[in-house]
Amino acid sequence: MEKTVNIYPVSNLDKRDHERLYFYHFIGGNSSETDSLVEQLRDLREQNNLLIGVFRFPFRFEGKKRWQTATKQYFLMKEWCNAVIYFQSDDLMELIDQDTTIRDAQNTFKSIEDDSIQSIKKLINETGEMNIDYHDLENFTSNFKGPLFSHTVEGESFDTPLKYLIEKPYLPHDFTDGEQLMINIGYTQDVNMESFRQINLRLHDLFSKADLFKIGSYFINEPGERFKITLIVNGLKDPVNVPTDHKQDSKYHDLLTKWKRGIEKGKRRFNFIKN
Repeated sequence: MEKTVNIYPVSNLDKRDHERLYFYHFIGGNSSETDSLVEQLRDLREQNNLLIGVFRFPFRFEGKKRWQTATKQYFLMKEWCNAVIYFQSDDLMELIDQDTTIRDAQNTFKSIEDDSIQSIKKLINETGEMNIDYHDLENFTSNFKGPLFSHTVEGESFDTPLKYLIEKPYLPHDFTDGEQLMINIGYTQDVNMESFRQINLRLHDLFSKADLFKIGSYFINEPGERFKITLIVNGLKDPVNVPTDHKQDSKYHDLLTKWKRGIEKGKRRFNFIKN
């Protein structure tokens, strides 16, 4: 079966800030992994990293107990990460048929999750005419604590409604109702200004409820008229309710409180020495 945890650092020697961006991928449901989940997330945050969690909920058919454990783990991840991207296994299941092997299914699910990670990596690593960088992402995630989602769509023609091109089974149901939006538009050699204007207008209409944080654009040195659009939305709703005993879990609450106090104390000490 697939590894429960994968940690993805973004390393770019030419852009030192990017070394502070980490993606933490976790498959929820195993109660024996809760302690290590918190410890690893805490260690990553203590290094002042920008930490984005990628969380996958288990299948409903795996049982109520496993689902309850995953729900608790999700909210623990949300407390320690700057933002969380979540996937529902039941929604990912719609991408495969009943004859798909377990191995092939896991590879499919993993590739979808990796696409979301790679789209954000590419967003800050590839400089365009109007560039979105690490600090934009840092500020973007600081405005809303919790779920965000990154999705890329491309095509030569957008004659059909954009919502049909963007819709995927694994996207959050409130994806187009997010509070904040960041757009990165790639365009090939033959895209004209009218096409560029129309695609922007249609995106604004589709995400009418979201505040536009920033629009980036970059040139794709290929012939033809084609767009590649990456959308990052945050301010989404949590996919599950907070467990009734979540706030009573003093072990992790005290750990988080001590960590926050340590950070604040360190900042005050630094400012005192600086002044």
